Order: sequence, then C-alpha cells, then structure tokens
Amino acid sequence: RRSPKISELSPCGPTREKLGVNMDDKKMLTLTRFLSTAKSSYSKDVIHDIVDMMNAIQVAVKVISKAVNRAGMKTSYSAGSVGAGMVRKLDVLANETLINSMSKCPQVYVMATEESRDPIILRDDPGGYEVVFDPLDGSQNIDCNMSLGTIFGIYEKSEQTGGMTSAKNVLRKGCELVASGYVHYGAATMMVMSIGSGVQQFVLDTDIGEFLLIRRRIEIPRRAPMYSVNESNSLVWDDVMVKFINSVKDPKSKKRKPMKSRYVGTMVADVHRSLLYGGLYLYPAAKHRPGGKVRLLYECNPIAFLVEQAGGKAFTIDPESGKPERVLQVKPTDLHQRIPFYCGSFEDIAELEKMYEKAGPSQSLMSKL
Repeated sequence: RRSPKISELSPCGPTREKLGVNMDDKKMLTLTRFLSTAKSSYSKDVIHDIVDMMNAIQVAVKVISKAVNRAGMKTSYSAGSVGAGMVRKLDVLANETLINSMSKCPQVYVMATEESRDPIILRDDPGGYEVVFDPLDGSQNIDCNMSLGTIFGIYEKSEQTGGMTSAKNVLRKGCELVASGYVHYGAATMMVMSIGSGVQQFVLDTDIGEFLLIRRRIEIPRRAPMYSVNESNSLVWDDVMVKFINSVKDPKSKKRKPMKSRYVGTMVADVHRSLLYGGLYLYPAAKHRPGGKVRLLYECNPIAFLVEQAGGKAFTIDPESGKPERVLQVKPTDLHQRIPFYCGSFEDIAELEKMYEKAGPSQSLMSKL
C-alpha cells in the first residue's frame, strides 16, 4: 500500500475542487492575470500601476501567511503574557514585511499602517499612490490559533507635485480608493479584493505559490441571516443600537426570521462570512468609547469600499450632527482616527440607518463628544 504524496496531504491539494478551483491549468486564472485583463473604468496606466502594487502586496502576504501557519511552532511568534496595547512579534513581522515589499514600488510615495504612529514617507515629492494597511487584524487571536487577516487599501494617484509630503497627504476620503481588499488566514489563505468593478475572491495555491480566482463576483445578500457584534458592550450602547439588536433577534418578530449571532472578534473573518452568506458587522459607539474603536483610514474605508462593491452598505455617525453618514464620504482628521462602524447586507443596514436618522442627535453617543 503506497504512502500518500506530500501534495495530496497539502491543504490546497485534494481540497481545490471544494474551494472551486479548476484543476485544468489552461483555465486557472491568477490574480495578476485577472487584474491585467479585467474590465475597468481605469486607464491602462492605472491598471498597470495597480498590478505592480498588487504584486508587491502578494509577495508580502505570502510571507505573512507562511509565518502565521508556523506561529504555533515557534515561540518567537507566541504572544505570551502581554499587556493591552503591546505589539506582538508577529504584528511586527507582518508590518515590516508589507513596508519592505511596498517600498520597492516606484508608484507609491507614502504609506500608513496601524503599527506606525506617523506616515511612512518614501519620497518628499507628492505625486503617486498612497497605500494603507492593517498588517495583522485579530492579533489577539494568535495564541489560540483563530483567524487572522490583513486589510489593505490603495488610494488614487495624487497629481500634486513639488513640496513636502506630510500627514495631510495621507488623510484621504474612502471614495478616493482605487482598490482595496483583505487577506484571510484560515484553513486556506484567501484574498478578497476589488478594483471598483465588483468583488472577487482568490485562494492561495501553495503548490504553485499563486493566488487563483475562485469567485468572479461576490454579491452580499440583501437581507442578513446573522450579525456580528460584541454584545458584552450592550449595557453601554446607545438606545438605538439596543433596540435594533433586540428587534433582529426577536423570535416573535413578524418582519423577519430571528438573526443568529456569530462573532469571531477578527474584523476580516466576520466581514468575510457576512459577504459570502449575508450578515452585519457592527462596531457601535459605547459610553466608554463614544468615538468608536475601529480605524477609519486603513480598516473602515477599505472594508466599506468592498461592502459597497458587493452591493452592501456602510455608514458611521457624524460626531457634530449625530446623524448617519456614508463611511466613504468621511474626511479623516487624524491618521489613526476611530469611528463607530456599521456595514453589511443593504436592507438591514438601511433599516438601522433610518433608526439613527429618526432618533436624532439626542440618542447618539457621538453627539455627546
């Protein structure tokens, strides 16, 4: 009786068919090939630039994926006993890997990352693309072998030339993104991304070292069967949020079937499930954190861009008016600005948005900042 080959035991060996990957080499479509031939409203020059930058991101996340998969074997990646706010070693590796890879792209002039206090300026002459990323989302899950992710966004090329690059060059609205995506490090390494013409999903085939297309278009269902939110904070939510969650899980409701609660605690994992099956990802303001928790520039904007491209909806609460506002229209005021964040299936998010609109500023924690 023969022993199985290594390729037969690999996660991307016999499971390729289950993931939707065609085994015919002629029909395999790599991420680079897809981007080069995709229909888009962008010019050929912009597509060329995006391909180059995505090649750099691919190299980095392949390195991170391998490190994540080996994290349990190496104590150097173990978080151990660390206090709140301390950076874990795998965070540092992910951050440095992305910075080193992106810095070799001549199209990129500035970067912003969760792990760096200030913008990373590659050249002092503004006129290029800005790349932002959360290098390792869900890093609190490292030691317990749960899902991790990387979030990235590419803001459109600045036509400004001359002068000095500063933090002001980095503070861009989400509607200025030309591409965004995330990488989900799970049973397989998945990349979900958009260049403004729908949302596509790719899987990393470890046998050939390429991201292969497995879904040409992800469309989030209009109604959500589940929601993702940290309900341990429900006692410090505003009244609108409490009322909404109670209504969507009410078994006696005549409007809908009661939603199920699914919460991993990794933004990438919870959003990924919501995109595929329909769902809500909610991180509302709380009395002890009225300004919200998730970061606008490199977490909310890239995710909101994806959700809208998939047919969903994303909004936040304006701190001055206390009214709902489209996330992609918010002008950042700080590199690490945090906001309340609500996104997911269109109909349910629209319903929550109307509840905030009707309640007015008096019910919003943001208006009390």
